[in-house]
Order: sequence, then structure tokens, then C-alpha cells
Amino acid sequence: MLKIRLAADVGPIPGDLRETLPRIRELALEGVELDLLGLMPLEDYTRTAIREIRKHLADWDLTLALARLRLSRGLDDPDGLENRIEEIRRAMHLTYQLGGRYLSYKIGFIPQNPENLEWQVLKEILADLSRWGERAGAILAIETGCEPARDVARLLEGLPEGGIGVELNPAEFAMHGYDPVEAIESLGRWMLAFHAGDVTSRPGARGYRPVPLGQGNVDYPAVLTALEKVGYQGHLILRPTGEGDPLAELRQAKEFIYRL
Repeated sequence: MLKIRLAADVGPIPGDLRETLPRIRELALEGVELDLLGLMPLEDYTRTAIREIRKHLADWDLTLALARLRLSRGLDDPDGLENRIEEIRRAMHLTYQLGGRYLSYKIGFIPQNPENLEWQVLKEILADLSRWGERAGAILAIETGCEPARDVARLLEGLPEGGIGVELNPAEFAMHGYDPVEAIESLGRWMLAFHAGDVTSRPGARGYRPVPLGQGNVDYPAVLTALEKVGYQGHLILRPTGEGDPLAELRQAKEFIYRL
């Protein structure tokens, strides 16, 4: 049976971290997602800053379910690549220092042909980051959803076991025309983090838009069954859409999950 462990992305919630964490705990959630650069530049994470964040989390009995590194470019862009790799390394170690295990990062476009030089370079970078994770104490969870799950799985095959994983959001796969359940089944062995997102079709078949959980097209009974089938044991991370009261949306999302 799937164990429900809920966490919240605190980024869309107004207020600083000290104000937000007690509100998350009042909802009886177990963990949080932190946007590292949304809080402060990486160089500002001094020992004192790290200690304070850990204390705030401990005071409210919350775990760091996922840390996120948002950069403007991925690993597919050669311009400034070495600097980005170094930022990822620093963020992985910072994630460990903050008490977390997983760092999410959007690596960019994944080439389809393993014979391409770009594909081989990307795989080498991920292998290097996997080895770095053993020293840093945290694992890189790559964002997915823009490419078919089979392409992501092909890229991860052969990398050090347990060194690289994925963050999966069924809404992202649905937005790009892929079946979320098939994505979970294909990527289950690498799944480190799961975002419980939802989307609905725009009028006139003009794509999709994010909506509060349970109000969209994602088949969540089938999604939760798939998560149970692959043995997922991590958090289900809830992210407010930014429409209306984010805390009320988190409460409704929690109630929706427990009704299933």
C-alpha cells in the first residue's frame, strides 16, 4: 500500500521562511521544498544561515523533502557550462548541509540519438555529478516531463545506481502529450521526488494550463496506483498554482489526496 507523505513547495506562499513553516505544519504536512536561489544567492549560505534554516525546520518538525536549483540554462547549452556544473555541485553539497537528500535541476533538452556527441557529453556530465553526489551527500533529481519517459530512461541506464534520479510531475507529462502512468512505470526505479500537479485543457484545444489538484485532467487514482506499483516511498509534494489563497489550495489538495 502506498504510504502518503505530503510536503509543500513554500515558494508560492507569501512571507519569509519563519512565517511560512508554522503554516505548513498547521496543515499537518511532513516536509517542504525549498528553492535555494529563491531564498538567497548560493554564496550567502553561510554556516550561520544554514544553521538557522535547519533550526527553523526542526522547530516545526519538518523535513527538507526537496531542494531546487533554478538556473536560466540547462546542461544542453555549452555557453558557461563549466560554471553551471560548479553551481550544481555547490547546490548538491548545500542540500546535504540543510538536511536534505535530493536536489532538483532542469538539465534541458535530451537528445534522442545516443550516437550524438551532445548525448554522450550529457551522459558524462551526469555520471560525474553522480560520483560527486557520493562525496557531497546529496543526489541530483533531474526534472522530467518535456521529453518522452523512454528517452529519460535511456539516458539514465548505465549510470551509477542510486547516483542520479528523477523528479516526476504527472502534469508536466500530460501537458506535453505523454501518459503520466506510463512515465511512472518507465521511470519508477529512478524516482526520487514526485510533484502532485494537475492541468486542464485550454478552450479551443490551445494547450493546457495548471489548475489546483483534483480540478484537472490527470487521472490521480491511476497515478497513485502506479506509484504503489513501482514502490515509490518519497513525499508527494504539493505546489500552489498561485491562483487564490495558497494555503487554502494546499489544504484542499491534501483533502483530495486522502479522499482517493
